[in-house]
Amino acid sequence: MFNLHFKPLNVDLKCFHIVQTKERNHPENRHSLTPSAIIICILFLLCFPAIATADRTKATVEITNPHLDAKNLTPGKSTEPEKIYTREEILKAEPLKWTPAGKADKRYLDNSSFKEKQPQVKGRVQLQPPGLPNPEAESQAQKEFPDQWQLLKELNQHNAGNPVSKEASKTNNAAPEAINFGTQDIYTGYRGNYWSVQQTAFPWAVVGKLLIDGGGYCTAQSITGAPKNIIVTAAHCVYDVGKGFKAGWTFIPAERNGVAPYGQFRWASARVLTAWTTNGARRDDIAVIRLQNNSAGRPVSYYTGWLGWRQNYPYTRNLHSIGYASNISTEWTSMCAAESFYASCEGTDVLVKGCNMTYGSSGGAWIDEYKPYEISGYVESVVSGPSCAGAFGQTYVGAHFSDANFGKLCAAEGGCTTP
Repeated sequence: MFNLHFKPLNVDLKCFHIVQTKERNHPENRHSLTPSAIIICILFLLCFPAIATADRTKATVEITNPHLDAKNLTPGKSTEPEKIYTREEILKAEPLKWTPAGKADKRYLDNSSFKEKQPQVKGRVQLQPPGLPNPEAESQAQKEFPDQWQLLKELNQHNAGNPVSKEASKTNNAAPEAINFGTQDIYTGYRGNYWSVQQTAFPWAVVGKLLIDGGGYCTAQSITGAPKNIIVTAAHCVYDVGKGFKAGWTFIPAERNGVAPYGQFRWASARVLTAWTTNGARRDDIAVIRLQNNSAGRPVSYYTGWLGWRQNYPYTRNLHSIGYASNISTEWTSMCAAESFYASCEGTDVLVKGCNMTYGSSGGAWIDEYKPYEISGYVESVVSGPSCAGAFGQTYVGAHFSDANFGKLCAAEGGCTTP
């Protein structure tokens, strides 16, 4: 008589379309319910709280690519993705904007040396180490994507190894000689894969531009090897609070000047915290995406390796953050080095850090133990947006990886681990 599926947002109730009899169509009964319909509706109302509770208590929400083909997830299989971005589309992509910061904390604004006691982090420390790419990845990529490598070569020759950027001469090195780490608006800013030698080297190659179907881009990075092929980014790059999931995503690792040396990787599934869908809080602004293989049939980690990750570490960390910040350049990544800290106006499980990057850096990693040209680095946060503890474009925040956010996402994925 009616269908009731005990899954969130999947209820098909037909209380008012049950009795298809002459009695129901009688003029006297046209606007009334039969006893059986009344009983069924009462039963539904009794069941509804259980359905709502199940929805509220579900830690994460996932969407799966409707075009997903199992061949795309199997090493050695080759299939063309359902969407390929041209270089022009990559270069024209606009960054996602940020949600404004909360009410400014005057204690920070009035006193640059103001500090708060850092809360003790609960939960067992967990981590996964970074991973190596395949030793033959670069030579294979040159065979698989010759047009991209030829374009890369031509651009390098034309620009003497350096891409052209409208902000190239304005790179901000804002930190004074004596850096007071853990302070708002204090950082050292510099270029990421601005130089061609860094584009395909670790760890810059692990980071890529995340193009959003329908418009916009963010930053993301690989955090596991095959077969999971998980990248991490910000939840606001994946799910619009009050609206739902965005249309889809393509990850382009090592992207620079619109060149994709390792091809493009379409999404297989995307996951955010249920708390993000209802509240949109900074501490929940994390998303994980599983990737399909590229058109050559290889997983992203074959070419780039992956960054490690950590959760439940202290708030005060010496971190390097990275992203495609549009206020500096959309053609290459920028970086900031500073020490993160806790600010009560942001709340628990939120890290604050000085940096000059803005739109487009969303989802970019905050990396501990960053060592250029070495297989190193642990992601402990990703960029979320501006902070109530500092000036816009000088300080921003990211979710502090913990059991309460990143841990729940990984648990739902069966662990963000590599065999």
